[in-house]
Amino acid sequence: MDYVLPLEHCGRSVLDRVGGKAVGLWELLRRGLPVPAGFAVTTHAYREFVRSERLDREIRWWVERARESVDAQLEASRRIGQLFTERRPPAFLTEEVARAYGQLGEPPVAVRSSAVGEDARTASFAGEHESYLWVCGYEEVAASVLRCWASLFSPQALSYFAHLGADPAEAAMGVVVQHMVDAQVAGVMITLDPVTGDPSQVTVEASYGLGLAVVGGEVTPDRFAVDKVTLEARSSRVGHKTVAYRYDPSQGRVAAFPVPEEMAGQPCLRLEQVQQLAQMGRQLERELGRAQDVEWALDGDGRLYLVQTRPETVWSNRPRAPLSNPEEPMLSRILRSMRIPMRIAD
Repeated sequence: MDYVLPLEHCGRSVLDRVGGKAVGLWELLRRGLPVPAGFAVTTHAYREFVRSERLDREIRWWVERARESVDAQLEASRRIGQLFTERRPPAFLTEEVARAYGQLGEPPVAVRSSAVGEDARTASFAGEHESYLWVCGYEEVAASVLRCWASLFSPQALSYFAHLGADPAEAAMGVVVQHMVDAQVAGVMITLDPVTGDPSQVTVEASYGLGLAVVGGEVTPDRFAVDKVTLEARSSRVGHKTVAYRYDPSQGRVAAFPVPEEMAGQPCLRLEQVQQLAQMGRQLERELGRAQDVEWALDGDGRLYLVQTRPETVWSNRPRAPLSNPEEPMLSRILRSMRIPMRIAD
């Protein structure tokens, strides 16, 4: 039984084993687009852990309790989470992760939840689960996998179970482990105008460092609009970017760094880099047949990486009333609407 698969093997035929995020990365890889190397921990591993630790009955009991109230959901999520995080990773998981992590060269990695059903067109589970950044060492990677599994039962996900009357025994979580990009600049790209829905435009948002400062509302990112056909710039807005989150080797963790004043008001991407991203986005939309929402990162050597693609849902699932704040950054709007939690490894 496969507990770990290289991302190159995470095609649509194994969606139920690796989850939506892993399949999205496979879609990028098969098109020759730049993706950080990595692997997926499959739902087989999740189910084997639940079976071997005999957690089924307790999980089912707490999921039933969660139907009673919001407070019950919070308590059930906490108690189910403890069933995972207070146990040591099993030997089969540690061994498989150690092997795959060793083949990557044992770098710092991002460990990201990839639930079955996540990143689907309806975005049914998207954003309700955990991700961990700058995780080092195979034991910490394995422990982060358990934390991602625990987040399968977040309060939001429990609410979704209750709404559908879903059987928790049918739920499963894949996990993606990838080289951590030492992002000097990062952001999102949507292959339309997220305010008007104009499909002739690619919209790129960017800020210094990881995307955490945008998610937290600490900075206003740069926003670029590019013509999808000609790749010519239609408009640009430079934000005031005073904070950047980067890995701090002296502390062994991600920390907030001040952006020098002379850089804060300058664009953090060159036009040719924006056009390169827009060209990738145009290719993805054409080949996948639907507008895409793409996360990307630029490292210190100027190399662009795509770290996620999913069907666009901000515009297509919009409320009929006008947006209350059209100037809200795309990344903030996406993550706020999807309630994405992000953790930094200590």
